[in-house]
Amino acid sequence: MILLRALRAEDSNFMMEYINDDEISSNFKFTRYPFSQEGFSNFIEKSWSDNTNIHFAIEADEYAGTISLKNINKIDRTAEYAIVVRKKFWGTGIAKEATNHIIKYGFNTLNLEKIYLNVLTSNTRANKFYQKMGFNFEGTFKRHVYVEGKYEDLNWYCIFKKKDDKEN
Repeated sequence: MILLRALRAEDSNFMMEYINDDEISSNFKFTRYPFSQEGFSNFIEKSWSDNTNIHFAIEADEYAGTISLKNINKIDRTAEYAIVVRKKFWGTGIAKEATNHIIKYGFNTLNLEKIYLNVLTSNTRANKFYQKMGFNFEGTFKRHVYVEGKYEDLNWYCIFKKKDDKEN
């Protein structure tokens, strides 16, 4: 059982853990820029002051990761989904449970029509997870981002609000 809660200052220590883990951070686009403890502290401090980005901590007796709805567009009723889970919680079902919660939050609380994401094509684990969670593959942007000395493709996925099921 997990809880989605507001990010706390002490969560920055755990965030540094996954930034410093090459197996995790090599799959992130945002690690192309230097990240520091101070950077995460600023991220946490600003996490609830902007109504276009909502970031939750995934709590499972301790901080397990971050899940977000970003670039919230109230006119088009869309938002971008993002998640990162600490390695010690991989394979526990926490990502699935948190994703179900944030999708319901996006559709039922924020009244979104579409939640989308993009992921490096080379991130096989994440691509399989998003498909398993019901995200629909929309296409690939070829050679779209420059990561670690080479251009990478991005896969785009989305999930739509179900018309007949408000609980999605």
